[in-house]
Amino acid sequence: MKYPTSIRAIHWLSAALIVGLLVLGIYMTPFDMDNMEHSESLYFWHKSFGILAFIFVIIRLVNRRSHSLPQLPKGMPKHEKLAAKAAHASLYILMVLIPILGYLQSSAYEYSSGVHFFGIDLPELIDDNKDVFEVTNALHKWASYLFIAVLVAHIAGAIKHRLFDKENDVLKRIL
Repeated sequence: MKYPTSIRAIHWLSAALIVGLLVLGIYMTPFDMDNMEHSESLYFWHKSFGILAFIFVIIRLVNRRSHSLPQLPKGMPKHEKLAAKAAHASLYILMVLIPILGYLQSSAYEYSSGVHFFGIDLPELIDDNKDVFEVTNALHKWASYLFIAVLVAHIAGAIKHRLFDKENDVLKRIL
């Protein structure tokens, strides 16, 4: 059984968006104050696409609740099923947490030009606060690194099943 078309589409759109955000996030961080105009442009796009990624994950969660989803293959060992479920849960938790931390970080940063979603000004959730900024900045960064690690494990597991464990191929369900 394949995932419904809507879930497959949002999965791959989210994947492309999130990989782009991760690459942009890693690329833009050294530019903090070196080139303010370049830096502000990068942060504008990172914030806008980060909010879009958050909207996508909400749609994904609603979509998952409203559709029947395929079970993991019966022949898959229990430890692999546990790893797959833990990876999926971790990815979803992080896909919700990272944008929230980014939003809080941007709200708390005293030099931020605000939180924008493709030019629409959004409310800042908290007043400028250096301590909150430092905590949310660190959490946003390290949660993103954790996301990368879990994502690599997720992709490696799918490739492993596709190439070496064909009776338990889970990738074909999402393609």
